[in-house]
Order: sequence, then C-alpha cells, then structure tokens
Amino acid sequence: MNRLRHLGVDGPALAVLAAMGLSFLLQAIEVAMAQVWVFGLLALVLYTTEWLVAQRVTVLTKVLSRIRVGLTVRMLLRQILLIALYVSVGAIGTAAYWSTFAGMGAFFVLSLGYDLMRLQIMRRSRLPVRTRNLDLSALNLPQPPGFVRELPMNRVFLADIALVLGGVAHLAGGPEWLAIGGAALSTGAVLVLALASVPTFLAHLRFPSDAQVIEEVGERLRAYRPEVVLYFTFGVGSQNGVYQANMWLEAMERLDRRALVVFREHANLPYLEPTSLPVVSVPRADDLAALDLSTVRVALYPGNAGKNIHLVQRAEIKHVFIGHGDSDKLPSSNRVSRIFDEIWVAGRGGRERYRRVRHAIDDRDVVEVGRPQLDAVSGPRTAAERSVPTVIYAPTWEGVDDNNYLTSADTVGAELVERLLGGAEPVRLIYKPHPLLGKRSPRAAAAHRRIVEAVTAHNRGLEPVPPESERRLAELRGRIERFREESSERNLTGADLEGYRDLLRQWHDLYWTSAGPLRHHVVTDPFPTLFSCFNESDAMVSDISSVVADFIASGKPYAIADLWDTGDDEFRRQYPSAGAGYVLRPGLAGLEEVLAAARRPEDDAMARRREILKEYLLGPDEPDAQSRFSAAVNDLYERGLRDFPPGTFAEPVPADPFREDGADDRPDGMAPVAVPGKENAG
Repeated sequence: MNRLRHLGVDGPALAVLAAMGLSFLLQAIEVAMAQVWVFGLLALVLYTTEWLVAQRVTVLTKVLSRIRVGLTVRMLLRQILLIALYVSVGAIGTAAYWSTFAGMGAFFVLSLGYDLMRLQIMRRSRLPVRTRNLDLSALNLPQPPGFVRELPMNRVFLADIALVLGGVAHLAGGPEWLAIGGAALSTGAVLVLALASVPTFLAHLRFPSDAQVIEEVGERLRAYRPEVVLYFTFGVGSQNGVYQANMWLEAMERLDRRALVVFREHANLPYLEPTSLPVVSVPRADDLAALDLSTVRVALYPGNAGKNIHLVQRAEIKHVFIGHGDSDKLPSSNRVSRIFDEIWVAGRGGRERYRRVRHAIDDRDVVEVGRPQLDAVSGPRTAAERSVPTVIYAPTWEGVDDNNYLTSADTVGAELVERLLGGAEPVRLIYKPHPLLGKRSPRAAAAHRRIVEAVTAHNRGLEPVPPESERRLAELRGRIERFREESSERNLTGADLEGYRDLLRQWHDLYWTSAGPLRHHVVTDPFPTLFSCFNESDAMVSDISSVVADFIASGKPYAIADLWDTGDDEFRRQYPSAGAGYVLRPGLAGLEEVLAAARRPEDDAMARRREILKEYLLGPDEPDAQSRFSAAVNDLYERGLRDFPPGTFAEPVPADPFREDGADDRPDGMAPVAVPGKENAG
C-alpha cells in the first residue's frame, strides 16, 4: 500500500483499479455461466474504468504496466472474453462469430500500425532544440495533426467498444447485424485514424536531422547576435519552478542589450510566460555547446543547479547569479555561488549575507542591482479599502533538507488561519503558500490541506461570486490560456504582449472586485499573481523567505513566525529581514500587534524601521532598480567584450611543454601536436 501511495495512487485511484480487476474476474465467471446480459453490464463497467484510467494516465497506467496488464493486454483480454462467450453460448461458426473474430484481428493490426506510425511521428518531431520568436520556417518542419498529439493509445483502444457491445447485444438475442456492424465500426474507426496519419508519417520520414536543426538555429542566432542570456534549468517540468525565470522576463525585455532566454528542459517551456525575447530550449549539453553563442558576453542565472556548469564553463562569458529573490535562508548565501564571476543582489543586506560566508565570496564580486520586478508592488491601501483588513498568510516550503525546514504551515499555520477567520473583528484572508509546500514533507502537505479545508468551509456562508462575473472570469482566463498556447507557435511583438498583459489586468481587476470584501482566497494557481495579492492586502504573515523582502517594498506591516521562540531581539539579529517586522511567537503572541498596525497605520510602531530596512534590503529608490540592473548588465558586457573581443577564442592554445625560448626540445621523431580549430586563436 505504501508503494502505491508513493506512486500517487490515492483512494479513488485504488477504487478504480479494484473495480477493473473485479470486473474482469466476474466477466470470466459469467462466460462460464453464459450470463450474456450480466457480461454486457460488466463490460460497461470496464469501459468506464478504462476511461477513468485515461484521465490519470501518469499514475494508473504506470501501475497497470508494472503488474503486466498494460493497454494491449487489457484490450486483448476484453476481446478474448467475448470470443469465449461465443463459445459458451454455442454461437461458433455463425456470420456474427466470424465477423467478430475478423474484426478483432483487423482492429489489432490496424491499431498496431497506427501506434507504430504515431510513435515514429512523435519521435521524429522531438527536435533537439525548441524555440520561440526564432523563425525556423526554412526547415519546413511538418506539424503532427492534432489527433496524433492529443489522442493517446489508451483512448484509441477504447474504440473496440462497438465490437464488444455489438457482439454482446447479438448474443443476448439481437440480430446478427449488431455484431457485424459493431466489428465494422470499431475497425473502420481505427482504419480512418491510420489512413489520416499516413501523409504525416511520410512527411516525417524526410524530417531534418538533429545536426541540420542545430545548424539552422545557429544561423538564426548569428543573425540575431544575442549579447545577454537568461539561463534556466529546473529538473522536471513544473510551473512551480519556472516562476524563477518568469520573474526576470520583463526586466530582460527592457535591457539595452539583445537578450536571449535559454531553457534546458523542454517540459518547462509550456510554463514560460509569453515574451518578445527569443527563447531556445536545448536539453542536451552537446547541442548547447554546438549553438552559436559567440556574441554573448553575459549570462544570468536565476537558480543554482547542476546543469549551470554546461554554460558556466564558457570562459568568454561573464556568469552572474541573480537568484529568484533575497531571503535570509542559507541558499541565498550559498558557497556554491563562487563558481560565478559575480553575484547580483538587491541591496546591502544581500551583500552582507555573502560577507558572512567567510573566505568563499569576494566582496568585490557582489553587485547591488535592486529588484526590478518590484515596480509592480504598490503602497498602503486607502482607509476605505482597509475597513476590513486583508492579511496574506504566505508560508514558505519545507526546503530541500531539514537544515532549511522553515515553514510554519505545520506548526502554527492551521491555528493562525482559524484565529484570523474566527476573530471578533472581521479579517479577509489570502492564503498564498509557496508553490512547493508539501512536496517533500507529508506533515506539511497535511497541514496545507487542513488550511484549505478551513478557508473553503468558512466561505460557504458568504455571498457567492455573481454568475456573470464567474462567466467573464472564465472567458478572460480562456483567452489568456489560448494566447499562452499560441505564443509558442508564432513570433510575438510588443503590441502582442501589451494585449496579453491587458487581459491579465482585466482578469485581476474583476477577480478582486467580484469576490466582495469578506470572501477569503486560497491562491495555489499562478493567478492571481503574488504581487497582485500584495497590492490587495494590508499586512502579511510569513516565514523566513524571499517573499518578506519583496513585501517590504509595499511599506505595509508584516510578521514572521519564530518557530524556535528565540526572543524578538535575537530573532531579528539572526534574520535581518525580520528587523522591521512583528515577531509571531508560539501561541500566536504578536498577532494582534500586526493586525492593529494593518487597521490603524498611525499606530504602527514598525513603520519607520521598515523604511530603513527597505533601503537596506532592496537598495535606494533612485535610480530605480531597472536602471541599476540595466547599467550592471551594460558594464559587465563591456568588460566581457574587452576581455574577449569578437572573433577570439576563450580557450587558449595549450603550451608546448617541449618548447622553451623558441627552441624545439622535443625528443627525436616526436611531431608537434596539432590543436584542431585553434589555428586562428586570438
């Protein structure tokens, strides 16, 4: 049972598996008893369970394959049981029997042929490099039809339903044409699929090789001449990680230098926000090495990951760790960051975090550039807007290991939410957990579920969102999603992006206004965005996290949970981001102070401290962060260009160990060592 849970098989999934296995067993019994109608009802149950398996293909299909009852086995078993039923009722040799038997063979052969063509099409369609905003039309790449991409075999095999139920209906007393027609219908459906796939299959036989694709992408890059790269890698595809790259896109678009986005996992690409920048996704290190990045002199890394080394090894490029937010967590001052040429932080607080990592990071390599993203964060709301104060509870996740286990979700989270929901004075809650909360710790996952259930239960007694607003929100969300899907197929202009961002503004405005001032919100989706939640709030409760530094840009009061009861002064000393915050101690002591500050800003004892801390963590307001970020990119680019002018190689020609002062001291007969490709090294 534990192994099934590890695979993601929950109670409903287990019930589906049990129903499928029991139905097959009972069908075998009904064959022996010649109970045709019961057999038919069980067949309907089987097709229902197959449809449910198709909805959860990544979980249930994996389990069924491991126990050797995959798609093909289950299809053949359904049909073999039908033939056995023919035998049991003595209907062998009839036209219906031979039609069913022939239909089974034809269905199997045609579905196998379709599957083979489909696999070849999909395999040949897997480009070594995927791109956005780069014109690859010269390759004349054929696109697989929609049904090939979107119709997996676990749904194709369900087409034998006409064959099976037609045979059952005939054996239950119906005319022979039911069996004959059912067999013809199932076979015809797969035949149509197979024939429709043939032209695409033939086109993909002429698909360009990986080398040709790489060369064409290289040609496009040579024409574009990128100068700065945003480089991102994050394990398996998940929108929970791609936010690290998304937060830098607009800042990259506003640079003076030509920027390029490089992804290392195709599966992450669908979660990249629409951008006008060229994007290249290249999973294999050899293919990355083959791309022409000769004009790039600055590479920016929002995450610390092993695959960074595949670009960091290029010495002609200046490599910079920019991170994805400033926090007091250990990863925000990681010794591993010494592999980069420079580390860019928001303000003096980030610099001093690295100073504490003694003998690891040279202070001269730390540059304060601000946080350009925070232009979207607005200040305190009006008195009317905060008549019912809004509090964000934004717990962090449990970290990569127990040394970074800083989430309050499983200690004070549920109690905090209950207190906010059930207080004497009304408070609106926005629950905005870290996207990865509960991914590593079952305890944290359980706490998250309890919080969501509590918020959902409390909302049941409130006025629902008006139906017309729900329809409009769904319409806007659909347009947003369609734009995101289409953005991967065409080049985007500035006007395209402005239209997209206007849709986002419309959706956010309607989302907040239609819910009313008392409705609580659980935000685990990319929408509404974190900064939109900031702007809709009056105070925040969080943990040691980069969210705190970002929220400080709003100037609003906040509290940080002290999980260890270290005392306010010591806690603020250990974690500078807490220096202007209220400390939430065990038993939720300190909660009323931050709520009072949210209701009455004039009584906020921490207001002046926040002004000082804001400049310490995020840098000065003038010049603005985007200007400082752009200036840092320009300066580093110029230095990179001086070190490696265009046309020079980053790797010097190895010295000849047998040559000294111009004399050739090699042993007799030893020829000079040629270094391929280095003849023109500068």
